[in-house]
Amino acid sequence: MPFFAKTVSGCFVRIGIGNHNSKPVYRVAEITGVVETTKVYQLGTTRTNKGLQLRHGSDQRVFRLEFVSNQEFTESEFMKWKEAMFSAGMQLPTLDEINKKEVTIKEAMNYKFNDQDIEEIVKEKERFRKAPSNYAMKKTQLLKDKAMAEEAGEQERAKAIQDQLNELEERAEALDRQRTKNISAISYINQRNREWNIVESEKALVAESQSMKQQQMDPFTRRQCKPTMVSNSRDPAVQAAIIAQLNAKYGSTGNPDPTKDIATTQTKDKDGNTKSTSDLSEDLFKVHDFDVKIDLQVPSSESKSLAISSKAPPAKDGAPRRSLNLEDYKKRRGLI
Repeated sequence: MPFFAKTVSGCFVRIGIGNHNSKPVYRVAEITGVVETTKVYQLGTTRTNKGLQLRHGSDQRVFRLEFVSNQEFTESEFMKWKEAMFSAGMQLPTLDEINKKEVTIKEAMNYKFNDQDIEEIVKEKERFRKAPSNYAMKKTQLLKDKAMAEEAGEQERAKAIQDQLNELEERAEALDRQRTKNISAISYINQRNREWNIVESEKALVAESQSMKQQQMDPFTRRQCKPTMVSNSRDPAVQAAIIAQLNAKYGSTGNPDPTKDIATTQTKDKDGNTKSTSDLSEDLFKVHDFDVKIDLQVPSSESKSLAISSKAPPAKDGAPRRSLNLEDYKKRRGLI
């Protein structure tokens, strides 16, 4: 903060100075200034090297911000500070000074940051950040600054930037080793699990094969087979392949190319036109389109009756008459 040093100077804090009989000991001290320490330490979620120049009576010392207490002064701590001030012959702060400091604190709380203040804050955070949020971006920025320093002839600044680059590379390599260490451990666990799964599957296959050997044949169980599926029989190429397989399996039937006989087989319709079987097989009505001869060669009934009449007994009255055959029926009806 650009106003931090000015605002806190003249304020009082409760600072921890150590332990006594396993109990923390605190003192009231006045802030006389803000300095930078040689040690960078963690303060909450940020890192800083700021320290407070504190005065307790005639004693002055620099303390890090992490030792400042958030609690209010106790009565005994206030009396201790008052005695130290009187012993050092120093004057206590007046009411007017306290009112002015209160106004300064309120102004700091209502301070409006500008672009320059924001840039200073970002640079301060980047300065004490342990690891950059983006290594690639940080490396690019350092390389750019190094190139600019070399062009300007600032060799010392270029050397300092090179040291930062080396430190950044070492930090990135350390993080990469840590990351690959975890990955290698996980890979080892996965490989071990895969090997265990293979061993267990082999054991299961051996046990299954042994159980199948011990089982008796079941005549009602469907056996595994590889049937030959005959499809697309109208395709000459498929039909020729099927016949070739059958000939190779059962022997030749004496017809080297039966597909030609099937293709050349022809039929005649009732009009005398020739039709190939391939055309007939495509239409079911054409398959059944032929004449059926129902005229049977039956001997004449007169000659049969004459030959049997001499031996047959006389017909009785009321006996059934001789039934007509198909040919006599057609003659009577005028169909022939």
